[in-house]
Amino acid sequence: MEILMVSISPRQMLVGKVAALGAAGLVQIIVWVGTAYLIINLGGTTLALPEGFSIPASILFWGVVFYLLGYAVYGSLMAGVGALTPRLKEAGQASFIVLSPLLIGYMVGLLAPMAGETEAVLPIVLSIFPLTAPVLMMMRLADGSVPLWQLLLSAILMLGTAYLIIRAVAAMFHAQNLLSGQPFSPRRFFRALLGRA
Repeated sequence: MEILMVSISPRQMLVGKVAALGAAGLVQIIVWVGTAYLIINLGGTTLALPEGFSIPASILFWGVVFYLLGYAVYGSLMAGVGALTPRLKEAGQASFIVLSPLLIGYMVGLLAPMAGETEAVLPIVLSIFPLTAPVLMMMRLADGSVPLWQLLLSAILMLGTAYLIIRAVAAMFHAQNLLSGQPFSPRRFFRALLGRA
């Protein structure tokens, strides 16, 4: 650990960890989507899909964009949790705190179509908000068309958020945080994220 921390900067270590795991996840998603594509195209009659059913290329493109940006945001936040969590037992509760915005976005994305409110203010705002956008924007895209300005604004905000979170979490990768042995607390996590630890 000491050799690694001396030879590279905390930001390089964090970006390397997140990029490597993100690339592995992207390969897995490409295999899933490729398999689904083959099944839909080759087994369309077996699956009783409607005539002319296809997945638009725009959904695939924006899916990759929101996957990469969402992974950069949440992968960095989870790396920060890992830096401040000395025991695996505490990581579960810390993960729930970090992932709760995604759960909220998912719930809104499920309930809005059932209520017939897919174009209401709440789903639109949450699909642009960087912490809920990875899930909710894709759900809105699958449900219908989304204006290009909303897609671009959401992607730009997520890119900025990812940059700020990577910078903040990289500051947590210092020896006093990694080796402190203190139990995880949400207050300590957010103070370290804001640079006040």
